[in-house]
Amino acid sequence: MSQHPPASSVRISALVHTRNEERWLPGCLESLRWADEIIVADMASTDATREIARSAGAHLLDMPVAPFVEQVRNLALEKCAGDWLLLVDADERVPATLAARLRELAYDSHAATVAAYALPRRNEFLGVWLEHGFWPDHQTRFFRRGAAHWSGEIHEPPVISGGALVPLPAEPALALEHPGYGPDLEKFIEKLARYSAIDARRLSASTNPPVWPWLLRRPASEFTNRYFHDGAWRHGAHGLIWSLLQGAYQLMVAANFWANGRERAAAFRVAPADLRGRVRRELWRSAAKLLQP
Repeated sequence: MSQHPPASSVRISALVHTRNEERWLPGCLESLRWADEIIVADMASTDATREIARSAGAHLLDMPVAPFVEQVRNLALEKCAGDWLLLVDADERVPATLAARLRELAYDSHAATVAAYALPRRNEFLGVWLEHGFWPDHQTRFFRRGAAHWSGEIHEPPVISGGALVPLPAEPALALEHPGYGPDLEKFIEKLARYSAIDARRLSASTNPPVWPWLLRRPASEFTNRYFHDGAWRHGAHGLIWSLLQGAYQLMVAANFWANGRERAAAFRVAPADLRGRVRRELWRSAAKLLQP
């Protein structure tokens, strides 16, 4: 006997985490009207976020304020009543084509071995969809109740249990829309700076790799992979600026990682001539990698 409810009784809950999201929340909630339950898990917003949620008929949850949303995801998911849960950021949209596909997946009795689906996501940078360089960017966002658990670390995907994790095809019509990824350059750079410090602390607590030669190797590799290998160059100036910023993000992570560790800082105090030689070798290494066919 199947442990899952029949299609006629399957319910879908949509969960949106918020913290001062009055700019994006109305469009997000409008795109979720098809769901059986909409929950807005709010972290003490001081703008109109809470009023917008109430006006849209969403169930409003009061959440503890956390530096990043992964720390409170599990707590909010426990409050969802649906058999399937859809996790959406306030600056994302669920197009009608994706909504129809998610309903089909939830009602499909032949997919009993599937616990979760990873959805492709269309990220926009200054109004341009990064089809080249940042696609399909699969995100695990649709799953059976109780099947996904977050560790609480920033940018960490959930652990899936009770079945398979299946990625949806990389079709634009089946993708989450993410217009809030990078609509404003100044705020985008501020976000990179903020997250880089958090990622550096996570790095210190987990793998704790040697900082040298990561300071040069990771930024250079990130830029070349995004711009040349993944094809961001096809987006012209948008692709170039975005790829450079991705490399800069890796540099900021490495710089914070170095600055936060006293032992690493001491180990990095080498003679200027020796340091110059190391930098030269790393630059040649990166250039040789770039020129490889």
